[in-house]
Amino acid sequence: MPQQLAYVIVTPYSLHKSRTGGILTRLITRTGLELVGARMFAPSAELVKEYSQSIISANDPQDKKIQELLHNYILQNLSPDPKTGRSRRVMMFLFKGEDAVRKTRSVVGNISADRRGGETIRDTYGDLVTDENGQVRYFEPAVLAAPTASWSATSRVTRLFAVAVVASTGRSARAVVSNRVSRW
Repeated sequence: MPQQLAYVIVTPYSLHKSRTGGILTRLITRTGLELVGARMFAPSAELVKEYSQSIISANDPQDKKIQELLHNYILQNLSPDPKTGRSRRVMMFLFKGEDAVRKTRSVVGNISADRRGGETIRDTYGDLVTDENGQVRYFEPAVLAAPTASWSATSRVTRLFAVAVVASTGRSARAVVSNRVSRW
């Protein structure tokens, strides 16, 4: 099976709550994948908008309601604060290996009100609180990841974030991304 590159983004809330170590430990120990990159950065409003648009997909195994929750969450919680203009930080991990997207996704888990007691990252650190009518009152996914290996935007999103991360270092984004990401 060919090598894949998979991403996992730790949300600003999970960073604030110091959950990064627990999340990373689960990803490494339960997937057996190689961690090939990690970077904390503050995504621009443009990057957040483009990423949020890529979340809604007919190929996503989660229903449209969950996709819309993720879309709105990304816009509201990853964009710079509208009142202060202050950037919000995320941590992005890149994993490499056989069947990487499926393996990371199985450890990340799906979003559901029926959590199974801590089997996945979202079971432990995520929240989905609904009222008696099924209306969402509170939502925190803990991490963001590609839904499936066949999700056409997976490599596009990985490249999108890679360019943004490298550009934030002041180096030539095009040169670094073409040399490193394309090899994966």
